[in-house]
Amino acid sequence: MPLDELEEISGIKPKVLLADGEEREVSSQTSTSVYKVKRTWDHYYCTCPAWRNQGGSPVNARTCKHLKALLGDKYEDARIKLKNPDGPPPKGGSRGKAAPKGKAKAASKAVAKTPTKRKKRAAEEDDDDDEEEEGDEGGKPPPAKRGRKAPASSTSKGKGKQKQEDEDDAEEDDEGAEDDEEPQTVGKSIPELLLANKWDIETGPDPTGWWLSEKLDGVRTYYDGSQFVSRLGNPFTPPNWFLDKLPNDVALDGELYGGRGGFQSTVSIVKTVNSVHWKNISFQVFDVPSRGHETFEQRYEFLRKTFGKSGTHETEQICVVEHEVAQSRQHVLDKLKEIESLGGEGLMLRKPGSVYEGKRSSSLLKIKTFYDAEAIVTGYAPGKGRNKGITGALKCKMESGKLFNVGSGLTDKTRRVPPKIGTIITYRFQELTRDGVPRFPSYVGLAIDKSEPKDAEIPEHRKTGTTSA
Repeated sequence: MPLDELEEISGIKPKVLLADGEEREVSSQTSTSVYKVKRTWDHYYCTCPAWRNQGGSPVNARTCKHLKALLGDKYEDARIKLKNPDGPPPKGGSRGKAAPKGKAKAASKAVAKTPTKRKKRAAEEDDDDDEEEEGDEGGKPPPAKRGRKAPASSTSKGKGKQKQEDEDDAEEDDEGAEDDEEPQTVGKSIPELLLANKWDIETGPDPTGWWLSEKLDGVRTYYDGSQFVSRLGNPFTPPNWFLDKLPNDVALDGELYGGRGGFQSTVSIVKTVNSVHWKNISFQVFDVPSRGHETFEQRYEFLRKTFGKSGTHETEQICVVEHEVAQSRQHVLDKLKEIESLGGEGLMLRKPGSVYEGKRSSSLLKIKTFYDAEAIVTGYAPGKGRNKGITGALKCKMESGKLFNVGSGLTDKTRRVPPKIGTIITYRFQELTRDGVPRFPSYVGLAIDKSEPKDAEIPEHRKTGTTSA
């Protein structure tokens, strides 16, 4: 088998083999439009509407007529079959349509009291950021539910205008990093989850006595008693055998997790309808929104009795995230160093005695290391949604020559009058993707003392997709 799994599939080679991160332009066959095709790790994406609107298919099992023209029809058929063996055959030549919505039976008794709100802007800042296709759904797959009546829906439609979230929402999930790359379906109700603030290593509050846990690099997931939904309310489609391991009278907050350094693989799996690879995914539970009035200690004890060793629903697939009491600030810093050296993302701190608030709260804090680097501005991506008519993101080039967009961190003033092309800027990020580009980059400011871009020195364990020994 070739080292590059896309080099040859079932004896079929592509017309053109793109290297990881390589881009090509493909002209439309019916108009003057030109679309960008890019390879990212184990899949390709195209900027055409047909590719984006295949919401029922995982991102690594989508195709379009432009990909078929570039790579070959037979090759694309083989690639889609490899990546989504249980899915429908690729359409490719027409717009993919989302599966018809299924109507859940009315519930007789509510599981959770957690309120929800309607998010009116569909992750607009995220659309302005670098095109991380693994989360760009463009539609939605049908939700996976048990074959029995759901006890309740923990989501309901709210009213009122959604206030703009702070910059962290354009960066990543607070217990994971998935939904920022995922456009929320218009009109979809979303769960109000407990979101974290950042803990400043030097000036943050004394963490002594707080609950300390690893910040898992997975996909933030809300379980409503019958199905998994993302932070933005879009359904995931696990096999029924996975859901059958969960009780139906409780709402849970956690992450679908494929291991340290496996974020991109995890995203591909959980967005694949009934993927056989769900066996490699675990649901890491860290809170119970339906018991949100209780203290965290009470909620954590419930999780341990339910899913822990000798618990009523003990199973390898459902795990309780381990917590320990922070002894001191130095203890937290030492633990952060240990977790990051193992390829972990960072740490979480939970205030003792705290209740579950369906909003961003100072009772939950996140800790992780960031890197600063410089890039040269090469152009501008137009804004969308509330940023329509102004700059949505800065197109930038790294010292390595890699191209990426920076949309997070830009103020309205900067969007109206962006740095000139050729300007060197400083951006901040947490780690590199498999492409070697920054993941969730955020604009810091002008690098007035620099004349050339400079990449950050990143240890191997801070590159997405690497695993620790």
